[in-house]
Amino acid sequence: MPRPNQFYVVISLALVLFLLGLVALWTFQANKLTQQLQENLDLIVELEEGHTEEQREALITGLQTADFHRPGTTPEYVPKAEALAEMGEDLERDLNDLGLNNPLLDVVTFNVPEAYLQSDSLAAVSAAVQTWPGVAGVFYQENFVARVSANARRISYALLGLAALFALVAGLLIHNTVRLSLYANRFTIKTQELVGASWGFISRPYLWRSLGQGLLAGLLAIGGVVGLQSWLQSLLPELNLFAEPQALALLYGGILLLGVMINFISHYVVVRRYLRLRLDDLY
Repeated sequence: MPRPNQFYVVISLALVLFLLGLVALWTFQANKLTQQLQENLDLIVELEEGHTEEQREALITGLQTADFHRPGTTPEYVPKAEALAEMGEDLERDLNDLGLNNPLLDVVTFNVPEAYLQSDSLAAVSAAVQTWPGVAGVFYQENFVARVSANARRISYALLGLAALFALVAGLLIHNTVRLSLYANRFTIKTQELVGASWGFISRPYLWRSLGQGLLAGLLAIGGVVGLQSWLQSLLPELNLFAEPQALALLYGGILLLGVMINFISHYVVVRRYLRLRLDDLY
């Protein structure tokens, strides 16, 4: 196979794998951000006006040890004076001018794991906490959870469809590129068959070459994805694009395996096609 054709196959395959890698990375990051957004939902526990410090400490301890508490987080106590200050000086000044007391209550906020971010689970958690001593009420943004879950499903379906479309385009593009690259070898392939060489013997050099090309294209695509990740990480470090190395290793391995499979199958199909043709059909 002429070297320019090898170069075109490798570059074409690398570009397609790079685009597929971007779609997969986008899908992974979208799901991760959606999960973080859901798990950062605050459940607000309002304390009774006359609650005692012992009741408050018992509440915080109980939340920390509960099954529905998100590991790695700590319930946060927010006094009503601090909450009023966070709402702005204008509101605090207006209340003072009207001679009104702070209408807010002391609150404790906490988070739940993703498994509890369903309407029925949140309602059960709210009902359980509301029975504890010193608790006036439990509140959360129920509609927010439903909207985030619905949007997450829509994004996942859209990205899955886009990945399937890219995979189809990749297969067709690489197959046509391989067919053109082997076009110049069609007489050599047929001549070997006519002199008695088996199909396996004829195909073997092309298939081994396809494996090398697939590996090289996959490595180039992985390098492009890692380079783009590094650039985005330098611009937006809060994304934590390298925070889960195991998932990224699966992504990179999938790109490499897909490159080898697409190129190998395309070479196999094209070589067998030329072997099935009659000699007159090659002209």
